[in-house]
Amino acid sequence: MNKKLVTLIIVVLISFCFLSIVVADNISQTHNDSIVPDKSDDIQPSDKNVTPEKNQSDNKTKGNYILAKGSGDDIKFSDGFRGFRLDYSKPAATSGDEFKRASASVASNANTLEEIIVGCYELGLSGHVGEMVAEYIQTGGYDDDIDEILEASHQKVSNHVSVKINDKTRASFNFEVLQSVSGNESDYFAYTVSYSKINNNTTNETNNLTNITNITGNFTNMTDLFDNETFLDDLFEFLLYLADLLYDAWEHIIDTIVMDMLMIINAIEELVKFYEQVMAEIQALMDAIDQLVKMLEDLWKEIDGFLKLVAILLNALQQLFDLIQYVLNLIMQLISAIIALIQQLLALLYSLINFIIDLINQLISLIQAILDFLKAVGNALVKVIENAVIIIVAFLAIAIGTFVYNRRK
Repeated sequence: MNKKLVTLIIVVLISFCFLSIVVADNISQTHNDSIVPDKSDDIQPSDKNVTPEKNQSDNKTKGNYILAKGSGDDIKFSDGFRGFRLDYSKPAATSGDEFKRASASVASNANTLEEIIVGCYELGLSGHVGEMVAEYIQTGGYDDDIDEILEASHQKVSNHVSVKINDKTRASFNFEVLQSVSGNESDYFAYTVSYSKINNNTTNETNNLTNITNITGNFTNMTDLFDNETFLDDLFEFLLYLADLLYDAWEHIIDTIVMDMLMIINAIEELVKFYEQVMAEIQALMDAIDQLVKMLEDLWKEIDGFLKLVAILLNALQQLFDLIQYVLNLIMQLISAIIALIQQLLALLYSLINFIIDLINQLISLIQAILDFLKAVGNALVKVIENAVIIIVAFLAIAIGTFVYNRRK
């Protein structure tokens, strides 16, 4: 009974082992030479397996130029390359600026820049590529680790290079120089990188065949194991062997998962950096808003003072209008008084004229009465009076004429 149970367990383990080998072999063939893009900002999409026609269609922008997709010293471009500012005497590019592709050899320090970038990836410093390249371009210096890479390197790096990162992964680099179309902005040294799995199919198949042969031999000699006094030791060794076999079958999957985890960690680090930058921008925006509020407060104080001045001016104008109205009322009253005085003077003059007319009428009536009396007395007296009147009239005429004559002289 015990032998049957042990045999069943061993058969199950062997079946699981064969299944693992088949699955691992299929996965290895499926993922062989597959490209694993780096998810951090330091790794750009590769141009591998892309035809020139597709590159040209991808790079079609206005004027068939490559466009900057950001602003600053370390930016991305519409052709998928990541570029670093070469000339700090010119302004950095801004989003939408046009560039044209040129060979990486156009840059005077192209070989050193390529070695720095490749060295960063070989040393696992891909997250610091931008810092080291910028430091070298500005100061001519670089990190000690990169210095070791440069000292050990004695050959020029071409525009297209492939290096081995580890036993399982190979990195392919493409380099170029992006020249400003207008010439007003700095040129950029740009690169892309892609990852591929190293082909280990032959070794894996040989190991798998050897493992299968060993398993068959072990299965053939199983009867001897049951009768051997060292059965438990052999079983333990066989289980260890199966564990090693399973580990070999799943090793590349584990490595892929670990690499993906590292990529995710790098992406999270870049995300944290981006978050810090966003928070810094938000803080700068808040500071700007605070400054704007202070400026608005000062402006409001100025406006408040101006409004107070306007209120004082309006009050003064109101008082001036009141004074003018008072003067106009006074003038109206004075005019009314003058009109009333004139009316009274005219009434007095009219009364005086009527009095004089009445007096003249009385005198005429008196003279008429006297004349009637004299007419009644006699013609002689009338003649005497007439002569006297004529004499008086003549005397008055002479007197008036003399007065007028003397007056004219």
